[in-house]
Amino acid sequence: MPKLVIGQHALLKRLPVNHEKYEKIRTDFYNGRAGFGGEKEFDYQMREFAPQYPHAILHDLFLKQGAVYFQIDSMLITPSIIILFEIKNIAGKLLVKQNPTQFIRQVPGGERTVLRSPIEELERKKYFFDQWLQERKITIPLMDYVVFAYQNELTIENMASSRIAFSYEIPNKLRSMEMNSDILSQPQIHRLANELKQAHRMYESSPLTQKYDINSQELTSGVTCHTCNRLTMQWQAKRWRCQACGYLDPAAHYTTLQEWYWIKGDLLTNQQFRQFSNIRSRHVAKRLLANPYTELHGKKRYSVYQLSSELLSIPTNLTF
Repeated sequence: MPKLVIGQHALLKRLPVNHEKYEKIRTDFYNGRAGFGGEKEFDYQMREFAPQYPHAILHDLFLKQGAVYFQIDSMLITPSIIILFEIKNIAGKLLVKQNPTQFIRQVPGGERTVLRSPIEELERKKYFFDQWLQERKITIPLMDYVVFAYQNELTIENMASSRIAFSYEIPNKLRSMEMNSDILSQPQIHRLANELKQAHRMYESSPLTQKYDINSQELTSGVTCHTCNRLTMQWQAKRWRCQACGYLDPAAHYTTLQEWYWIKGDLLTNQQFRQFSNIRSRHVAKRLLANPYTELHGKKRYSVYQLSSELLSIPTNLTF
């Protein structure tokens, strides 16, 4: 699951529904969730693509070239070409125009919205990825597809549609491609795929209170119950008990620290943790903060806890 989407979900849970930023965050959350669903559909369709030639498929790469970060939804490495895929999951009718390139969405009510062109997004990503390859002395043609996860009513005006496809079409399009002279051998493809995996960076967003300009005092405190998803857990007899459904959990504070990481950042004090999780005792808070995901710096009133990014790998009950 996209870590940013998990963070937005955590923020929405703590933000009053009448807050002025609530609808904006909810829209971003639903768009991110839809995008993830589209990528899963593409991955499902690609399962039937099994060519005889050596190849590698990588998903959701986040790379850095110079001072620029860029993300690639999916990539296919073959002996003679590398193909980049930009996956879109957009509801409604779509009209694609040229000069300038525009993607226009029309919802059932008739409202039209001009979307950022995924073709232009791909051109940018191809440019920086080509630079990334050149630094490693790799010269190979790059190709791209804008892929719509599900079948929309699609109208394309005055431009070639060869770069646009639905996800179910991609395996046939790839099977029909002619592979020209081999540029990369099987060991080279393997090395390149592993180097890309090593170069992949976890997306580090700025704290969401900063991203959305939200005052922390406006957020609801508490610890999330993994069963009913309410902020109703209380620390009792060395474990958390949900006051709403009775669920017991000795480690619910890990998810709370994860939520703090996304909402406020990777530093917190004992007092901030108590306020965020509704813990009264600073001694209980100290014991709970002594865990593999935190590192204490400083002493007494100057002490602060550094949270590990490994917190972001903790399983969540958010499903799609």
